[in-house]
Amino acid sequence: MPEDDPARPPQLSALAGVLEARAGRTGDAECADEAASLYMQVAQSPMAVPSIRIEAARAAASITADSAPGDAASLLEMAVRLLPQAAGRPLTQADRQHQLSRFSFLASDAAALTLAADGPHPAARALGLLELGRAFLHGQALDTRTDLTGLHTSHPALASRFVKLLNEIEAPDAPPGRLDSPAAFHVARDRRSVGQELAALLDQIRSLDGFESFLLPPEPDQLIRHAARGPIVVFNISQYRSDALILTSRAITHLPLPGLAFDKVIGQVNEFSDSLGVITDQSTGLDLQVQAEASLSRILEWLWDAAADPVLQHLGYIQTPAAGSQWPRVWWVPGGLLGLLPLHAAGYHRSADRSRTVLDRVISSYTPTIRALAHARSRVAKAPPTRALIVAMPTTPGGSPLGDVKAETALLRERLPSPTVLISDSLALNEHTPTKAAVIAHLPDAGIAHFSCHAASHPDDPSQSYLALDDHHEEPLTVASLVPIRLHHAQLAFLSACQTARNEATLLLDEALHLTAAFQLAGFPHVIGTLWSISDSIAADVADSFYTRLQTAPRTFDTAAAAQALHHAIRDLRDSRNLSAYPSLWAAFTHTGA
Repeated sequence: MPEDDPARPPQLSALAGVLEARAGRTGDAECADEAASLYMQVAQSPMAVPSIRIEAARAAASITADSAPGDAASLLEMAVRLLPQAAGRPLTQADRQHQLSRFSFLASDAAALTLAADGPHPAARALGLLELGRAFLHGQALDTRTDLTGLHTSHPALASRFVKLLNEIEAPDAPPGRLDSPAAFHVARDRRSVGQELAALLDQIRSLDGFESFLLPPEPDQLIRHAARGPIVVFNISQYRSDALILTSRAITHLPLPGLAFDKVIGQVNEFSDSLGVITDQSTGLDLQVQAEASLSRILEWLWDAAADPVLQHLGYIQTPAAGSQWPRVWWVPGGLLGLLPLHAAGYHRSADRSRTVLDRVISSYTPTIRALAHARSRVAKAPPTRALIVAMPTTPGGSPLGDVKAETALLRERLPSPTVLISDSLALNEHTPTKAAVIAHLPDAGIAHFSCHAASHPDDPSQSYLALDDHHEEPLTVASLVPIRLHHAQLAFLSACQTARNEATLLLDEALHLTAAFQLAGFPHVIGTLWSISDSIAADVADSFYTRLQTAPRTFDTAAAAQALHHAIRDLRDSRNLSAYPSLWAAFTHTGA
């Protein structure tokens, strides 16, 4: 068979699979070596489609990881760099998600083997792979929001063409059905042709002086500058090893974390989820709920020992800041599995020694990637917000009533600047009814957007997670519907709803597909979200305390202090009500962004 025969790579992969299976049954090392060699041929073949090359690279790396970690790392680095071809813009959003679900944890494995190989600058190389391969769809969306001032100035024709092609390829997907209708066929064909033209244009732009890294992950020296306001801690959990990659204003280092073994993390995540289920089940008896809270507390203590404390010790944050002093800030990038646990709440909250908690040492923020943090910071406004949008759903079609929402809305109406209030307090639709269309119409004018409502995290397709507005059965305000929106006055979004910072789709955990990230993409540099279901009375109290701390004068707010305001509001809630043993009530709230 000719070397350039397109049929060759699939046949080689099939043969490699047979040999790998035989080696697994018999322990035959020669079979394993031959399987790895065949997989490598496929991975490096330009005739193979990108998805097959990625799968072959993963298979070869799995076989060679112990004996030749450097070779395995190189294979997975190549695989990560093939992701833009395997899940590129010519595909619909649904198809891109499907492709990425086939390669779950690919970037984490690549980073882990890069650290194991211990070549030159392993921490910086590993971090670059995570920036490229995790939150991949989020990164594609950021491409459409890139500041093109430099390109417009130096090469205006190329900049205009680039914007035109992006707008064409980011147009809404055709209705489900793929190629079962002429319209869908033409959309798919157009996506392919526009995608090819866009790829060629990117190559042309990157050939120009000063634009070599256009829309590529930042180099290490560029990443380091983002730690000037405080350390950025990027966790990497893999079947091979687990580490924290730590950015400070001086260097990128890595800290091995053997306590965060892959299987151990999965077990703790499952137990945490099960315990939350017991707590939120209203039919559960009090004794079982208390036991479930104790389970949450034990997991937070394990999270402290395995992850948070080693990192804070490494950074020198070893005690509670003195009264009146400035608190240090840390930005957490938890990645996939660890993103299901509240790093900001790790610690021994039931202990008399309160210094052994993250909440009592640093102010925490989250970001999907360092690039996303840079984007959020580029959106920070210099003046206080002048208008606000309040969206309140005390009653929801098909949902339970939220008894404290009306009081929360009344309080915010008196505090926020020039508020527009959309509230479901009438049986008849009117201009104040919180519908998807009404919210999208009012968001462009809002510096602050506050939502008090139900929300749902979709277990299989996280892009369909939504805020439950009055018309959520017909026109849900989903993650996918927020992605195209670009807001210019946005400063702060407070999503006082359940699970708005949660992605439950196991094979897409590396993707930042949840409502909190969607609001940040839309333009809000600060977003308050939640990791699980919350009590509406607790949510109202947190909102009250948060805005009180954020307010600098009547109807004037310093949104840049959002992380500090939430931190102290949660800390005060935990302590003033003696809720240390009940983390489900206070630990769900997160700050994402600048």
